[in-house]
Amino acid sequence: MAKARFIQNGDSIDYTPGADVSAGDVVVQNNMVGITKLDIPANALGALATVGVYDVVHVADTIQAGAAVYWDASGNPVGGTAGSGAATATAGGNTFMGWAVTGAADTDATVRVQLFGAPAITVNHYGPLNNLIADPGDAAAIPVTASGRVEIVTGASGETNTLAAPTFGGQELLLGMKTDGGGDRVITVTGCDDGNTITFANAGEMVRLVAVAKGAGFVWRVVADPDTIVSTV
Repeated sequence: MAKARFIQNGDSIDYTPGADVSAGDVVVQNNMVGITKLDIPANALGALATVGVYDVVHVADTIQAGAAVYWDASGNPVGGTAGSGAATATAGGNTFMGWAVTGAADTDATVRVQLFGAPAITVNHYGPLNNLIADPGDAAAIPVTASGRVEIVTGASGETNTLAAPTFGGQELLLGMKTDGGGDRVITVTGCDDGNTITFANAGEMVRLVAVAKGAGFVWRVVADPDTIVSTV
């Protein structure tokens, strides 16, 4: 018995929406981004294009030619309806849709995107440090579920975070102070062979960590600490 049967080339895929969709709508199904070429009534069989080059509305950011482009379902398109969705250069919390064919300035209404054509690579694996992990703020844990970067913004008084041991080999975190509000940010780290405390005191300071296997688990190793802010307390 055959293990698989050919259905279609995959340039477009069948799609039956639960509500009316219009031509040119961006549709995200889990990690796959498609674009409608024609109007599709609710509960009617239609199709989503998964490859091709499209001009896509985008937020007020700058996207370089060849850069990864993501779909923000609640993004604010330049000149469009706030919260209606837009392409962006920001990975965190958004879905990878393809690459910019040409660059776009923050005032451009659209960015030209080549669709990826397959379920999107998750931020865990595509450009790991492109993934922006939101600063959790004071007295909170920095997530360790994915690779990425944390851009820390401090307040006027001292703040703290915790960072647990890594969850998979090769995981990377780039921690940096984006804005110094006057107070330090002290991060207590579990499972780091190079120290258990990271103290950010000045804007621009950074630490890069990578996870390596050790015994039955994983530990953090410091691969960059130019400001010597990792210590053992």
